[in-house]
Amino acid sequence: MDVVLGAVAGMLFFSDLLNTSTPFEVYTLLGIAVWCIYSIDHLLDSRKIKGDKEVSARHSFHQKYFKSILLAVALFVFLGVLLLVFSESTKSLRMPGGTLAGVVVIWFFILHKTSLQSSWLKEVSTAFVYVAGISLAPIVLSGKENLDHFFWVFVTVYFFLALLNLLILSYLDEGEDKELGFGSVLTVLSRENLKLLIILIGFFLVVAGLGLLFFFPSYYSIYASVFMLIAAFHLLEFFRKGQKKETTRIKLEASFLLPFILLAF
Repeated sequence: MDVVLGAVAGMLFFSDLLNTSTPFEVYTLLGIAVWCIYSIDHLLDSRKIKGDKEVSARHSFHQKYFKSILLAVALFVFLGVLLLVFSESTKSLRMPGGTLAGVVVIWFFILHKTSLQSSWLKEVSTAFVYVAGISLAPIVLSGKENLDHFFWVFVTVYFFLALLNLLILSYLDEGEDKELGFGSVLTVLSRENLKLLIILIGFFLVVAGLGLLFFFPSYYSIYASVFMLIAAFHLLEFFRKGQKKETTRIKLEASFLLPFILLAF
């Protein structure tokens, strides 16, 4: 649920940035899409697990309730299609939203069928799809005249923020992924090199946040602050010692809820 709410908060971030009113139905559609993609990914992973290998609570849950979750996914996909096709609020999103959904389904199906050597693309493509998904509606609803270079800078750094999150999670899940035969960026990078990459991206994002705060027009200060806080929190949690992996995961996912603070302004 944190992943879904984090995506909704991300859409709020870009809607507010563009001073665009995004209908409630669009937020609902995004939530449905994110939950379905998240669930399908875990269902596919659970099918790859052979024997009595020890798995995380997430994978165990999807293994145990595979059929029920699959049925729920089918139901929500159906409801999402109805909402996209018949709601007047989503009319302008039918073509771009449907296209993005189709590309996502095909791409992740390909990733699940390819070799481990290409699985590093999962983190990069997931970050790209995530940011495309949360920014698509604000972009379509705001009009091209509002899409200046300031906006695209925020889209770019948010992509790297999402990538940072995914790289940290891959770093934390190394042992489990290796045991279960799941691919990640660690199939092409050593653990030490991944750690260095995480640190470099993390510090880059904090410095970028400071740059946005001090060199962009004052209108963007609140957005730069929110972004920088999330990035800095990721770095702090990455360096924290003695914390359970699942606790770190929950805290990192929860940090993406911070854009909800924009509702107070």
